[in-house]
Amino acid sequence: MTPKNYLDLGIELLKRGDREDAVTAFCLAIKLDAKYVPAYNNLGLVLKDTDRPQEAAACFYRVLELDPDNSYAYNNLGLLWMEAGDREQAAACFHRSIALDPGQAAVYNNLGTVLEEQYCLVEAEAAYRRAVELRSNYPEAQYNLGRFLKVLQRLEEAIPYLQRAVALRPGYQEAGYSLASLYLQQGQFAKGWGLYEQSRRRRYGSRYFSAPHWQGEALAGRRILLYWEYGFGDTLQFVRYVPCIAALAAKVDLWVQPPLAALLKNTYPGLAVYSGTTAPVENYDYVCSLMSLSVILETCLESIPPTVPYVLHSNGAAVSAWQELLGTMAGRGYKVGLVWAGNPNHKNDDNRSIPFSLLSPLLAVQGISWISLQVGPRAGDLAETPSPVLDVSDRLTDFLDTARLVEQLDLVITVDTSVAHLAGSLGKATWVLLAFDTDWRWLLTREDSPWYPAVRLFRQRKPGDWQEVVARVKAALERLPVTVGQVDQ
Repeated sequence: MTPKNYLDLGIELLKRGDREDAVTAFCLAIKLDAKYVPAYNNLGLVLKDTDRPQEAAACFYRVLELDPDNSYAYNNLGLLWMEAGDREQAAACFHRSIALDPGQAAVYNNLGTVLEEQYCLVEAEAAYRRAVELRSNYPEAQYNLGRFLKVLQRLEEAIPYLQRAVALRPGYQEAGYSLASLYLQQGQFAKGWGLYEQSRRRRYGSRYFSAPHWQGEALAGRRILLYWEYGFGDTLQFVRYVPCIAALAAKVDLWVQPPLAALLKNTYPGLAVYSGTTAPVENYDYVCSLMSLSVILETCLESIPPTVPYVLHSNGAAVSAWQELLGTMAGRGYKVGLVWAGNPNHKNDDNRSIPFSLLSPLLAVQGISWISLQVGPRAGDLAETPSPVLDVSDRLTDFLDTARLVEQLDLVITVDTSVAHLAGSLGKATWVLLAFDTDWRWLLTREDSPWYPAVRLFRQRKPGDWQEVVARVKAALERLPVTVGQVDQ
């Protein structure tokens, strides 16, 4: 066989998903011809996709030794640098690839991504638009341009690109999800829910149950399991629908994340609340994700269940302990809970969490006693930076503990994380600090939330600009009455 035969064999094996045999085929091509550039490029791509970046880089650098003007090798190196987190090196490689071959839509698309990550927004938009101009039938470029415009809140401009991406690739999960969340962010729930449910299922999958998923059938005399999906905040937001379903069904059981179990057992003492790692073994007529209830019940802005608070906790020794602790702050002004970071594993954590040091202007406001509600790795920020914030993270073992503490506070200030939903569901005055590209559930421009009447929203006015947000929050704190009273929304 010739090197070309082995190259073709490797490409065919890749189409079948047989990566290791493809590697063998490309290596055999190189063994026959140590200067065979296409084999090195293809071998490098397989090694990159199988998490062997150093070996992949060696292949691409070998290509450039043999062919210094090989635009594909520069593009592939750029992808490796992107995965390694070195955006400057990645951008340099993409620019070099484009200089060698200006007609590559995929390289412009890659360049747009890395420029966006560097907050070079004008240049990123130009790169995405050039990719679309070069290949109008390129779904990834249509999606990236639409998603990018959505991030900048240019929603009407974004819609046709996202629609085009979905049309070019039916079932395109990311594009469908982005388009659905855009409609929901606009408050067009009737237009967004169906697409949201469909694309969410494609994007994240669905748990398997022996019982059918409820689609709105009559529940009289039926048993249904409502189960959690995704984050704690999602569960807290959509658990509000449980009473609606309990009014329809003969029996409703809940399956939630363990840190929420005690809180929701207190909230719904008449329901069985499960929290194991596997689904309850019961004979249900139906199952339904909590996040699907708003879709099935055709929620609109005017029909969001209005009852707040809708999560409850019982009084007792634990509440008394918080009262005793906070009693030492009597006469020291407003008691304000603070959260500055969410789950570090969340895909949008870099945008929605705030460096603790940026909050120093708030901590200088007189008449405030600060209590940290922060848990997880970022609770350690308090040990690294001297501050007046009381650290009680070792006592916040689950959401019931946090709820009991929140009830004793005058105000909660938090980024977009589960505590925002917890405090909102408790009806506690809550100020939520939002990134420019925020989640659909906070809608657009408005400072209030139809989901949580006691919540006030402080949005970034420019991407990445937390200093201006903190300045507005500081001004709002300074406007609070000197005499401690109820904090208005």
